[in-house]
Amino acid sequence: MTQKKLVIWADEIRKQDILSKNLPADYCFEFMELGQSPDKNIEPAAYFILDEILIAELPFEDLKKEPLIFINSVVHPLSDLPSSKKIIRINAWPGFLRHPLLELSGKDEDKQMAEKMLNNLGWSYQWVADLPGLVTPRVISMIINEACYALHEKVSTPEEIDTALKLGTSYPQGPFTWSKQIGSKRIIALLDFLSKQDDRYLPAPFIEKYLA
Repeated sequence: MTQKKLVIWADEIRKQDILSKNLPADYCFEFMELGQSPDKNIEPAAYFILDEILIAELPFEDLKKEPLIFINSVVHPLSDLPSSKKIIRINAWPGFLRHPLLELSGKDEDKQMAEKMLNNLGWSYQWVADLPGLVTPRVISMIINEACYALHEKVSTPEEIDTALKLGTSYPQGPFTWSKQIGSKRIIALLDFLSKQDDRYLPAPFIEKYLA
C-alpha cells in the first residue's frame, strides 16, 4: 500500500507534538530538516510548516501547487502570507498540537479540501476567524500579560499566581507555566502586534524580565 505523505518542517518540540497525533495506516509523516528544500520527488498530501521562523525563509515557489499548506502563523493573518497557495493557518505554538481540537483559519475555497483531509486523518478541528492571534493564543497571551501586571504591582509571586489561576479558574496551567511552554518571545511578539490596534494588549512593564 502506498502511503500518503504529510511533509513536515518542525523543530524538535513541534515534531514531538505532531507525532502525538494518530495517523491512519494509509498516511505517514515525512520530516524535512529545517533548512531543507522540498523534495520534488515526493507527491505530498499536505505540507506542514510548524516552525514559524521558516515562513520567511522557505521558498514557497518550490512547493507544489495542489497540496494544502498548513502554516504555524499565529500572529500574521492570511493577507500576510503567499496568496497563490492553498494556505491554512494553524495554531502550532509549542504544546498546542497535542490538544484534541486543532485551531484553524483559512479561505472559504480551501476549507472543504482541508476538512476532507482532516476527516480522513481522524483529527478534530475548529475553524476560527482569520485574525491576528487566532483565539486561544490571543486569550492566553492576555492572561499572561495581566499576570505580569500583577507581578509588577507586587500582588503576588509567579508561583502563587499560577496556583491561583489553576485552582480558581480550573485552567490546565498557570500563566507563567504557559509562558515557559510557549516561549516568552512568542508571547511578547503577539502582544506587540495586537497592541498596535488595541491598547488593551500593551505589554506589561518589564515583561521580558518577568517571563525570563
